[in-house]
Amino acid sequence: MANEFTVLPLKFEEGDTHFHQLFVKKNTAKTSSTKKPAGRTLYAVNVPPYVTAASLGLAFSAAGAIERVSLQEKPSSKKSVPEQKTAGKDHFQFKVAYVVFRDENDIKKLLKKRQINPLNADQQLLTGIEKWSKSYQERIPDPVAMQAEIDMYMATYDKAVEKKKLEESRQTQDDGWTTVTKKNSGVFSQKQSVVKKLEKKLDSDRSTKELRNFYTFQIRESKKNEIISLRKKYDRDLKKMEQMKKTKRFKPY
Repeated sequence: MANEFTVLPLKFEEGDTHFHQLFVKKNTAKTSSTKKPAGRTLYAVNVPPYVTAASLGLAFSAAGAIERVSLQEKPSSKKSVPEQKTAGKDHFQFKVAYVVFRDENDIKKLLKKRQINPLNADQQLLTGIEKWSKSYQERIPDPVAMQAEIDMYMATYDKAVEKKKLEESRQTQDDGWTTVTKKNSGVFSQKQSVVKKLEKKLDSDRSTKELRNFYTFQIRESKKNEIISLRKKYDRDLKKMEQMKKTKRFKPY
């Protein structure tokens, strides 16, 4: 039957006596697309987890030129072909593949010949310890590249901080003084109007800070004025008491 699968041996290397088996047939999906062209697409199941799109394309190239290989977790009849997943809990599941040949006759040749290239024909497919070691090494960042990235970040940060400090140094405070930094420590910047206000304030302070009771005659005069002031106050209080007695409002007891 046309829809029956053809079994193909999938060897890792040419001399292997134990190998996986691929079940392949011509893709007969009702909907066709540019990624799964009708007549030129081969559908394969039971693809091992360690197989990559590149290695599978190399294996099927024994029958002819390969245009595209798409690996999926499940078969799909949609127009878009999902990309192969390389991480996650389903990474080690067996997959399905859609192999697009350039020539339709190459599929017929493959199904008749029932033989493909070994997966590791170019000695670039890693498995076992080598694969896990490479995967582990790829997770460790390159110290040289990391240091370069850190240096670039710090250089950008230092420029931003320097720019902010420069902008703050140019701002004048409310009292008119300019903030002194290392860069402008040798420069005195002051507005003429502010200088006049400061001079006026200094003159006013001098006039209010006169020495009082410094000389002997000043002390004598000050005491004399104080006594006169007390006598006047006593006279006013005495007159006030006399007036209260007359009006009978004075009640000392």
